[in-house]
Amino acid sequence: MAKLLMYLFYGLVAGFSQFIPVSASAHQGLFPLLFSFDSLDPLLRLFVHAGALGALMLLYRQKMSHLYTQNRLAAMPARSRPRPVDAEAVAESKLILTAGIPAALGGLLSVWVSRLEIRFFWLAFVLAVTGILIYLPDYVPGGTRKLRYLTPFGAVILGAAVGLSVIPGISAVGLALGIWLMRRWDRPSLMDTVLLLVGMLLCGTLLGDLIGWIISGFAGFSILHLLGCLLAAGAAFGGGVGAISTMRYLVVKKGFGYFAFYSWGLALLSFLIYLVV
Repeated sequence: MAKLLMYLFYGLVAGFSQFIPVSASAHQGLFPLLFSFDSLDPLLRLFVHAGALGALMLLYRQKMSHLYTQNRLAAMPARSRPRPVDAEAVAESKLILTAGIPAALGGLLSVWVSRLEIRFFWLAFVLAVTGILIYLPDYVPGGTRKLRYLTPFGAVILGAAVGLSVIPGISAVGLALGIWLMRRWDRPSLMDTVLLLVGMLLCGTLLGDLIGWIISGFAGFSILHLLGCLLAAGAAFGGGVGAISTMRYLVVKKGFGYFAFYSWGLALLSFLIYLVV
């Protein structure tokens, strides 16, 4: 029973940390050390990331449907269209597809990056810098620059910022929002775009997890472990829903600088581990 509760706890933490501006990979790296729990198991990673992706798809199903519909309309001859095309939605979908390539590639590599030995001194340093990045935008006036004006090169850089989150300590949401909000981009549309790019990251991660599980020879498969993975996936789904809802509220109403203190707390913990281990 205690082991199953650990699956639930890990799934909740993993799902929530995917969509907040504090590194999900840092949580994954610290979890085995703090709780003696193998968070690097490929089947567990597969289920947890699927649960988090499911949460994103649930909350953004209407937006994704709208983007898809508008692209279908744009592909029709002008005379055959039943209604005008939402040009902003078409531009946004092109942006997401362009930025999604480096984001998904980063996710694909995550299963191998996660196996590298964590240097806790550098993890503490990166978490501290991440905290600064997510704290500063609260003191920058909100901007109105629309993402449809982002160049293809800018979109690739945005996607790369999300993809870099596979490096322990870097947060996809924190890095992307921190930099682009300080450049005065529109907050709600930027948040939506970044979260959708995290979805692209998760798609690449799922593929990497599946490949990693196959390469491992389906290691660790058992009925009890499968049950634990299912529980973790459900918890990751719930954690993801909670995190996305929280971020969509904070980015408009209050800002998300509160998470900076959490990131600095993790940095301090990582530094203490570096001193002890």
